[in-house]
Amino acid sequence: MTGVLTGWRARGQGLVHMTRCITCLSVMTAMVVLSSFPVPASADAGGADATPRGAAPSPFDWGPCSSDRGDQSVECAVVTVPLNHSDPSVGSTAVRVGRIPATGGNARGTIFYNPGGPGLSPVEGLASFAAKLSPQVRGDHDIIGVDPRGVGGSEGIPCGAMTTEPPSTSYSVLPANAEQLAEQFDALDPWLRGTCDSDSPLLKHAGSVDAARDIEQVRCLLGVDRIDYYGISYGAVIGAVYSRLFPAHLRTLTLDSPDDPNAWFGAGQPDPLWARLGTAEYSGKTLEDLFSACESAGSRCQWAPMIRSDYERVTRALRTERLTVPGTGSFDASAFQSTVVSALYRFNQNGRDDYETLLGLIHALAQVADGTAPDGEPASGDSVIGPQTRAGSGAPSQDTTVSRMLTVDAVMCADAHEPPQREAWFMSAAAAEADSPGFGYYWISQDSICNGWPATGNLEDSVGIPDYGTIDVPFLVLSNAHDPVVGEWGADRVKGLGPRGAAVVVADGWGHGVLRGSSCAAAQFSEYVASGAPPRPSAGCGSDAPLFAG
Repeated sequence: MTGVLTGWRARGQGLVHMTRCITCLSVMTAMVVLSSFPVPASADAGGADATPRGAAPSPFDWGPCSSDRGDQSVECAVVTVPLNHSDPSVGSTAVRVGRIPATGGNARGTIFYNPGGPGLSPVEGLASFAAKLSPQVRGDHDIIGVDPRGVGGSEGIPCGAMTTEPPSTSYSVLPANAEQLAEQFDALDPWLRGTCDSDSPLLKHAGSVDAARDIEQVRCLLGVDRIDYYGISYGAVIGAVYSRLFPAHLRTLTLDSPDDPNAWFGAGQPDPLWARLGTAEYSGKTLEDLFSACESAGSRCQWAPMIRSDYERVTRALRTERLTVPGTGSFDASAFQSTVVSALYRFNQNGRDDYETLLGLIHALAQVADGTAPDGEPASGDSVIGPQTRAGSGAPSQDTTVSRMLTVDAVMCADAHEPPQREAWFMSAAAAEADSPGFGYYWISQDSICNGWPATGNLEDSVGIPDYGTIDVPFLVLSNAHDPVVGEWGADRVKGLGPRGAAVVVADGWGHGVLRGSSCAAAQFSEYVASGAPPRPSAGCGSDAPLFAG
């Protein structure tokens, strides 16, 4: 770890040692090592006493961020935190913290932001998030991002040591059928697990509990009494855990397009993680909704007369052959299903209509399947939405690619209760594929690596809270009606996790993540944060960019 920390110092990011927070945390040893946070024995025990109070800590040594994707308005520091908050003698790890100071010059509050993933960097997303907030909120609030362990500028997960070549597979990204799922189980998953240092304490402490406690550590260092928390997707899981551990330090809690924490952790549930989340069903419904919207739009959607038959011809052809669109790329069934999910996920994320681009690609592939493709590069085959790749399937054999992928796996496998029998994945994938063709194997296979993962750290084992899926504080849920990952149903389920949950639904909203597509929803969120009052139920919001508006 010494080399890593030296590199941070060389890039101008101030290193804040654990001793900086001793004044507000108890001391366990004469070596001035941070103590652990007391672990509540039950849900009722997690409250104001979870973190002792004391004098204000020393300020952070903020400096410029090193990421090329950062923004000059964001400043960074690195803090060291216990690897195991319950046993600081295990050692420490370093996490990067980013901050955008309140534009008013005197912050009245502090918003902690997490964009989810797992694997997305809050620090690198701070500027984009801050741009969606109202001037009042920006003027009064510091915006904070804490890169979870293994993510962004935090110390990396000890995986990705490629001492041997990855096994080749017959698919490009993720399995599209039972035979390919068997390949993943038997060849790729064992190889990926073998790139990890199974003895590393960091691998054993990479889950959501650790992320929530690291946030609490940063809150303590900042000397902030209560925080406003905003989490998207998996970031909402971290927020739910934080709300169980440290409810007295939450001012507001906003969960955007949230994963259901009960399904995420899955104690006592027999199905794999992604089967519990129901994501294949949500993706299938979103694609069906897209086809229906195109047909209803008539002349405003140029593919309306043929989109369903196009899709059927493409999926049928991909069962036995690859299809290549000039200027775009070559697709097998695996790459195609990954491209479809990716487009459904990011509607209008980059300032263009990903859905119309997807429909154009489907039509171009159908022409290739029929042998009717025009010469040259069809305009509908937008190269921006080309096929995906994955390590072990012809992708570049780079340690960074594998490490980035395994960071996601490390969090999932640390958190999720998974069935011990591999047959559970095959049964769940087959059932999901039958209900939502093209999405079952894609989604259910994503956590197969957890079967045999070298380290686990399940929530109730680490925290002792059996009802982690309950949220006792007031909270706001934001959701799009056409979300391919959690769906409106999933968001409604999360709203029901506590008696004081309120929801804002964007009726014509598409994609995963609400604020970027609805200024109405952003205004409701800003009002909630500005007032601090319990959120009020909303009649709903509209999208800033309706589909097929013409």
